[in-house]
Amino acid sequence: MADTQGKWLLRENPARPDELAGRIRRDSPAEVHAAASAAAQAQREWAALDFEARAALLRKALGSVEGVDALARTMATEMGKPVGECAGEIRFALAFAADMEERARRLLADDVRGEGPGRRVVRRAPYGVIAAIVPWNAPIILAMTKIAPALLSGNAVLVKPSPFAPLTLSAIVSMIAAHLPAGVLRAVNGGAETGEALIAAPEVTKVAFTGGSTVGRAVLEQTSRRFIPSVMELGGNDPLIVLEDFELTTARMEALVWASFLNAGQVCMAAKRLYVHEALAPRFIDAYVETARRLLYMGDPLDPRTNIGPVISAQAQGRISRIAAQARCDGGVVVPLLGHICDHPEQGYFVPPQLVTGLTDDAELVRDEQFGPIMPIVTWKDEAQVRRWASNGACLSASVWSCDTQRAWDIAASLPAGLCLVNAHNRSGFSFDLPFGGSEASGFGREYGDEGLLEYSMPKALHQPSADAVASAYPGKS
Repeated sequence: MADTQGKWLLRENPARPDELAGRIRRDSPAEVHAAASAAAQAQREWAALDFEARAALLRKALGSVEGVDALARTMATEMGKPVGECAGEIRFALAFAADMEERARRLLADDVRGEGPGRRVVRRAPYGVIAAIVPWNAPIILAMTKIAPALLSGNAVLVKPSPFAPLTLSAIVSMIAAHLPAGVLRAVNGGAETGEALIAAPEVTKVAFTGGSTVGRAVLEQTSRRFIPSVMELGGNDPLIVLEDFELTTARMEALVWASFLNAGQVCMAAKRLYVHEALAPRFIDAYVETARRLLYMGDPLDPRTNIGPVISAQAQGRISRIAAQARCDGGVVVPLLGHICDHPEQGYFVPPQLVTGLTDDAELVRDEQFGPIMPIVTWKDEAQVRRWASNGACLSASVWSCDTQRAWDIAASLPAGLCLVNAHNRSGFSFDLPFGGSEASGFGREYGDEGLLEYSMPKALHQPSADAVASAYPGKS
């Protein structure tokens, strides 16, 4: 549902596509450039404030975000995530911002280098105007990982939400911006044309992008032409390895199911391919199927019982159906995992969660990121072999599950993912203390942790040599 030529972005409800979730005004390229110009002017005054003044203003602005339950309902309606998960994401984003403030207070202070005469200081300087380009699957937290560190560091931020989830993010950005100096923070809405105009604006000095590799490549090409830096998080085909000694406890099996099926599998760091030792595989598959059928409840995202909603669009629904058909052609056996279905419209973009057994490592479903509720299990018997398999392709995270945590740690440490986990994956393995980001084709730069904060400022060296140092810097005449 789109008003492609008009002034409005129309967003359908993926659970009931004949219903309009809402609409939001589209920003023209001229309006984007005007916003960038205003942001640049506001940024100079914002950066001139001392850190404590900026932090206090941002803290007050974030505290103005209210009506979380109503915001969560809007979010569930526009992008299909269960309403409880939406409320949790909003609260998590606010907690993240508080964590960033404490890191910024420590990391943005002047760093005095060396001892003796003279002065040598490294100061963190803001970039200027940050373009934050945000996907639809976790719009609030994936915007906040850019907004909070960028503003604390003295930048202005222009946020471009996805056209698939513009409503809630734009509302929250407006709430925060109303308590900050005019122009420092703003959302600009639209499709590809809006994004291109944003990156092209001469005032934009860095781009922070989260999304798919196709759009990411286009963003990178545009930033490279302007010689401006970027942070790129592009997703990945994340592996999960189960060793032969793994205990099939209820808690661990539930964590394994949620590793893949949170938000109907539409999570960048979800486990996308499961490698299970052949000696354990029959019992593991039985336990996995039983656990999933007990846990998973698919239906309208506004129903409090629902923990699996629709996928984002008709295109996504069709793509996953094609992937399932190809998996059968590749010799896979598709096992339904849904134990409960509440009432939902038949025309919604619902895809029942599925497990696929019997595939080899070169099958399409194993080789390529599926980004949906269909999960392959591949069996293995040789540790060197499974390490090679798990290391193939770009991935953001990887995990190893075992009772022998040292062995699992050693295997995890050998994998090329940016975040390697033991007996945890997806949300169960997340920590504010750790940097998050990809390697190779899954992106570069980091969010979260100290490293995520430091992405939004540059080291600036200040040096006042001593008089003796200046005099002896060059040899005299012979």
